Amino acid sequence: MKFIVKFRSGDSPTTNRYPHAVLVQDNWDDYGYKTTFHVTLHVSPDESHDLGSIKIIEAGRTSGYTEMPKRSFDALPAGHASLGADLEYYKTLYKLGRDVFEPFFKGLRDVAFDDEIKASVEDSEPFRVSLMRFGGAERTISDAARLLRTTTPPTKRSSKGFTVKFKTQVAPHSNTFTVGFDFRRRAGLPNRINALIGYNGTGKTRLLSNLAIVASGYGYGTKEDVLENTAGRFVGTAPPFKTVIVVSYSAFDTFVIPGRTEEEKDRLNEQGGIFGYVYCGLRELSDGEVPIGEQSYRLRTPAETEEEFLSALMRVREANRMEKLMEFLKPLLRDPSFQRIGLTQLYADRGGDELGELFHGLSSGHKVVLKIITELTAHISGSEPTLVLIDEPETHLHPPLLASFLKSVRACLETFDGYAVIATHSPVVLQETPAKYVQVLQRRADQSRVVALSMETFAESIGAITQEVFNLGDGSTDWHETLSALAQKKHSRKSRRRSVTGWASRHAPTSSASAMR
Repeated sequence: MKFIVKFRSGDSPTTNRYPHAVLVQDNWDDYGYKTTFHVTLHVSPDESHDLGSIKIIEAGRTSGYTEMPKRSFDALPAGHASLGADLEYYKTLYKLGRDVFEPFFKGLRDVAFDDEIKASVEDSEPFRVSLMRFGGAERTISDAARLLRTTTPPTKRSSKGFTVKFKTQVAPHSNTFTVGFDFRRRAGLPNRINALIGYNGTGKTRLLSNLAIVASGYGYGTKEDVLENTAGRFVGTAPPFKTVIVVSYSAFDTFVIPGRTEEEKDRLNEQGGIFGYVYCGLRELSDGEVPIGEQSYRLRTPAETEEEFLSALMRVREANRMEKLMEFLKPLLRDPSFQRIGLTQLYADRGGDELGELFHGLSSGHKVVLKIITELTAHISGSEPTLVLIDEPETHLHPPLLASFLKSVRACLETFDGYAVIATHSPVVLQETPAKYVQVLQRRADQSRVVALSMETFAESIGAITQEVFNLGDGSTDWHETLSALAQKKHSRKSRRRSVTGWASRHAPTSSASAMR
């Protein structure tokens, strides 16, 4: 097996021998490290395979491009190591047979193929900062190692679900704590959505933001943040997520917004995300002046939101997912407020102007749910599990529309093997979620903890959930105070009338006859 590198500048080698692989050097920056290559394997003059991206590191390097051979080579030098971007990379090579994949992985010193190579570099900074940066890298290594050691093609993994344990902190000086999300299927109950509840200020949005950073590997401020796990870490077996989709229509969320560099902007335009990290929301990066190390944000304009919707819809069509999208939208179409809109126009292959006009005429709530379901369908992975993080979906939505929205989300997750964590204040979300999939985040001063619910929420009445879970007793409501004040006022008037009557009877004038007696 021969390898050649196409460098970004200067001369690049060539070869006429087959099979050979071409590694195209990429300019992607991992906090100073530039280790990314795009790989194409040429098995013969008539057969080639696009393998996607890989990363190649040097254990002793502290920054810059990985030093690569200037001529064609059979194997990388000692100290180098590589890892494919996802399991599909390994599956493609596996299907070509051992005669192909064995010299390929040996030549590129792949850490999933060779445990000794992994052991020789795993304590180095480039391994931790670059090779393992993006979401699912640890799981890719274990799954690829299992695949490459088998003698027969693996069968599709059963979708029994899994658990995720995440250790984090939600404020700079608060304690660290562990929250567990359970996605295991039980007794036919819906298991793909976990709910996170808690009072305002407990840190629900921050927890989701930290989870997004750790699951995707995108969003750390500095190399030191990566090395110190400032956003948190997974405990035990790493989850299998390769794509992370963040959904937030709050103007005050703390999620990382992609597009910080020109290269990131180019990737967003081409792929819709940064190595699997996708943000769907209201905020956008701006060029305002802010302190060093921080970023400036603004809210997207209605025109930009409409453009994003049309772009997502185009991605759905290009991926041949239009029929699936319309299936996901059926629960929304049954909502009375949606039935008047004529959303079935989306079935037709209408132009952007017509669809933009349709979207432009929707209410804010209808725009939000239509855009979210369209973006989920556009960006959710078709081959690997996806983590979807949704912050307070009840914003802009009336309760029946929220319930329909959850059904649409769940249909999308079931179809594409997705899993969601929803931070919420809504009893409607809890009514649709079994209690075993609900976590309560509590915080007192700088101490945070997660506790389980004391009641079953699935199919429970909204009133019972509101009172028991959100502690909305009569004493905390304004109407109760108003009625109490009115009752007290009425009682005071009666007391005054009784007092006046009593005084009058005690001081009433006596008759003359009585006086003479």
